[in-house]
Amino acid sequence: MKKLILSFWIFILVLFIVSPLALSKSYFHPSINQSFVLKENGDVEVEEERYFSFSGSFSWAQLTILLRGVKDIDFSGVWSIETGEPLPFQVEEETHSKSLKWFYQAEDEIKGFRIKYTLRQVVKRYRDVAEFYWKVLEDEHAEVEDLRVSFTLPQASPELLKLFVHAEVEPGEIVFSPDYKRVDFYLSSIPSDTFVEARLLLEPQIFPLLSPIADNRYEEILQEEERLISEGPQVSRWTIFLSFLLVGGGILYIILFFYYYFRYGKEPKVEYEREYEQEPPRDISPSLLGSILSQQGVSTSAMSRAFLATILDLARRGYLEVEEKEEKKFIGKKNYLNFTFTEKEVPENKDDALLPLEQEVLDLLHRISKDGKNVSTLDIEEWGSEFRGDKSKFSSFIEQWGEKARSFWEEHFFPLLDPLSEIKKTQFFVLGMIYIGISIFYVFLALTSENSFWGAFLVIPFIPLVLLFAFLSQKSLSRWSREGALEFKRWQAFRRFISDFSLMKEAPSLLLHIWDRYLVYAVVLGVAEELLKNLKLYAQERGETLVVPTWYHPVGGTFTLASLDGLSQLDNFSNRMENLAHLRQAVSTSTSVGGGFSHGGGGGGGGGSSRAG
Repeated sequence: MKKLILSFWIFILVLFIVSPLALSKSYFHPSINQSFVLKENGDVEVEEERYFSFSGSFSWAQLTILLRGVKDIDFSGVWSIETGEPLPFQVEEETHSKSLKWFYQAEDEIKGFRIKYTLRQVVKRYRDVAEFYWKVLEDEHAEVEDLRVSFTLPQASPELLKLFVHAEVEPGEIVFSPDYKRVDFYLSSIPSDTFVEARLLLEPQIFPLLSPIADNRYEEILQEEERLISEGPQVSRWTIFLSFLLVGGGILYIILFFYYYFRYGKEPKVEYEREYEQEPPRDISPSLLGSILSQQGVSTSAMSRAFLATILDLARRGYLEVEEKEEKKFIGKKNYLNFTFTEKEVPENKDDALLPLEQEVLDLLHRISKDGKNVSTLDIEEWGSEFRGDKSKFSSFIEQWGEKARSFWEEHFFPLLDPLSEIKKTQFFVLGMIYIGISIFYVFLALTSENSFWGAFLVIPFIPLVLLFAFLSQKSLSRWSREGALEFKRWQAFRRFISDFSLMKEAPSLLLHIWDRYLVYAVVLGVAEELLKNLKLYAQERGETLVVPTWYHPVGGTFTLASLDGLSQLDNFSNRMENLAHLRQAVSTSTSVGGGFSHGGGGGGGGGSSRAG
């Protein structure tokens, strides 16, 4: 018992002696300089110069990096900056992290260490962008007075080079080299345990040895960064009365949405039970068909396909001739369509005359043509990919052309949407905007007032919630008119017929003689390739041949069933045109070079901790 009591008091004595010594030990980083050299295979070579200002006695330091977003980490070693001598080190590997621990002797002094390692396959190459997304400064660390980071690229990236830095500190400076091969950024006064994250966007082709990922990510990344840049601090409360009034108003608005939906948004019941339509439901221009396939206004997808279909319809009616062409490339060849203008004049007969929409397409082809006689899908793509402001030429054309087509239909046929539903939809949206405006003003006042935090905290969640339901109402509260619903159902039934061979094989043999009429509608409906495949099977099953349209000239001048495979490029072309219609210039800068600082983030690879003892 006496030995136990003696041991206890010895332990207390040692604790009192050691604790002040332990508490007297501390350190911070006067500066950290990092160099990231990106390789063509997606690896990144890293060299860090970490300076430690020690107060007390220290003998080791450790850097732990999470294996997140990186295949592996190869540590090369650690050197003393003062002497250039290598230092003893050891590498420890866990399931989700790797650590580098090195040894030295320091006491009440500043020491610098040069650390080298390689991040394996950390760069991600997507179809439209390459991305290096990494926490350059780990999650847990001592205070850093000055951080300097550089990124060296494997090749110049003049068309796309952006750097976004995420850090809960004051913005620093980003510098792009004139040759677009290097980017640097600087930050200062970084508190302890505050990560710094860098997101570097580059041209994907500068990583030829890196296997690409099929997805497009550029616009999605920009939206994420714009959200981070625009995010502001959380706000405070105003008076109890106003806060609860706005909370109640938000709840009432959400309830009102469901009332409006069941009262005005549910689609009308239309008596139409036919599984398919063997004939086009209405003999209309493909430009008009594209305008009625979407309930939510003009669909750029449908109108892009309608644009090509209108060109083919102009050929079918004698204004153009279509010829398959081949363009030899360094590797392989590229197929395209060439359109030759005929000398046919637009008839004065009202029934046979071109619609203004069709005339507009014909006039556009004349403007795009380089010789006044021919225009190809290559010429159209070249013209369409040029930008006017933040939109491609094709995007601008399709948006305006689609609006004209929608207006033409409503003027000459019937309203596609229920007029009462459209009125209620507008009313509901305006009511939501009024609520949001009042709420934002209230929050602003609460931020400038004392003791108002909790009220604003209650209101803030309802602002995005009401905004969500307001925008949701623009789709949910729209509904077809009875005539519009019936028209849409009939065209969908026709789409099922031409895309399903089990249905189409029941059609009379006359189909083989009028297939070009079906083709223009199939292009708009997005099933041109299915129709062509079914036509091949249809003809083979009957032992018959297709009647060749006089306006179409296949490769070599001989039309066979194999020529239908050449026509499948129609879908490919319309898809490329659709993509052009969705092009937008990225971010808030006027060039492809830019970036900025923002709070938040945390989605990049790496992270971890550093410590010394």
